[in-house]
Amino acid sequence: MIQVIKLQLSVISLVHYFLISILLLLTNCSIMGTSSNANHAKNTSYLVPVHWIETDSNGESEKAFKLSSGATVTLTSTCQSNRDNTLEALTKELLLGARKINYIKQEKISIANSQALFSEVTAHLEGVHFYLQFIVAKKNSCIFDFSLVSAKPISQKESEDFFGFAKSFNYGKS
Repeated sequence: MIQVIKLQLSVISLVHYFLISILLLLTNCSIMGTSSNANHAKNTSYLVPVHWIETDSNGESEKAFKLSSGATVTLTSTCQSNRDNTLEALTKELLLGARKINYIKQEKISIANSQALFSEVTAHLEGVHFYLQFIVAKKNSCIFDFSLVSAKPISQKESEDFFGFAKSFNYGKS
């Protein structure tokens, strides 16, 4: 019984590691030309659902959270004055490297009093099928990428919590 539990935990850890790796690969593509030393947004605030567990993103995202389902949420920002890309182009950059991309839904929303683009997508990366929800927002000279990725279909509750997290986001320059 203990060996089975250890094996299950190892599989869960491996899936979680893979999902974090996918998110880091995808979100880093959206801030092309930057590194982990990117100029991240300061003075941000947001509300995190109590059941989300903060996890290490190895410095590639400002925040990363593990959900009980194994899904992962990240928040990444970069601030630079030369980013004039549309929200649609920034979203496509998030998916560089992915294959069999299927946009289920895309709609304009408001985050932190700025226009944002919500996208629900399924895709494959290195032969693995996954489910994604992205919210890409631009405010002042900063780009904010909110990502939810899962190896399983994203539940309504996960989607609602993700939207709540993004909608609670506030950014103000000092």
